[in-house]
Amino acid sequence: MRTHRRLSRGIGVAFAAAVAMLAAIGPAAAATPAAVEIVSHMDFNQEGGFNTGDFEASGAAVDQGLICESGTVEDTRIIFAGFQSPTGRIQIPVRKTFTCDDGSGEIFIKIQVHLDLSSQTETFSWVVLGGTGDYSDLRGSGRGTTVGDGSEPQTGNFNNYFGFLIG
Repeated sequence: MRTHRRLSRGIGVAFAAAVAMLAAIGPAAAATPAAVEIVSHMDFNQEGGFNTGDFEASGAAVDQGLICESGTVEDTRIIFAGFQSPTGRIQIPVRKTFTCDDGSGEIFIKIQVHLDLSSQTETFSWVVLGGTGDYSDLRGSGRGTTVGDGSEPQTGNFNNYFGFLIG
């Protein structure tokens, strides 16, 4: 009888733990990624500081309130990580802070720039590192491209982000 009670108690504890675990991960697992497109115009800082710019976001992530529609961007860290000599590629990790115009918070993003010197193209991957305010639980990632802004001499560019966000 004593063994039966211990076994029943053990099964009950295991069941309760499983239910608690499912309750905790259920809402996170239920979150559906929402598509986002962000276009950011960046001005190169000619005096050695960080680049600054603005952004506009669109897509289901904006419609669902996962990200604001517009704001400012500032590069907060740039590292020239390395030159891959035989391939003519340079890797540049850049951290950016997106600040929403509506005061809802900030979003911290890291992009990994892939500069190909032979084709004169720049692409990047990006990931959300965190945020403040409405964006403290924001997650997401994607890919992007960079094109010049047409200025002569070039004083800025456009970063085009494509990906998904989860709030």
